[in-house]
Amino acid sequence: MDHNQMGSDDTRLDALLAAYRDACPDPEPSANFMPQLWQKIEARQQSSTVFGRLARNLVTAALALSGILGLAVSLSHSRPAALPSESYVEVLAEDQARENLDYFEPVQIEPAADQR
Repeated sequence: MDHNQMGSDDTRLDALLAAYRDACPDPEPSANFMPQLWQKIEARQQSSTVFGRLARNLVTAALALSGILGLAVSLSHSRPAALPSESYVEVLAEDQARENLDYFEPVQIEPAADQR
């Protein structure tokens, strides 16, 4: 890197920082600086507290509902099943076989006239 270019970058950086200092001056210290700062912080926290409280309540309700559903599922598996012991696929296959029987009609085969 060229030494002249490095000096040019430094002067551009100094100019940029000087423009930033001019645009954003330091706040003047006063006796009310910290109390005003804390008021701003607390105002932001109060607005986010409403959403935080709502989020905590929703998480608590979801956790309680999950626990209740888990307990219900575990209790339902511990009781003997009132449903047939066949699996769902077996029941569907049997039902399909019954439906297919509706399409069949009895067929009578008559002997041919020359075989009589």
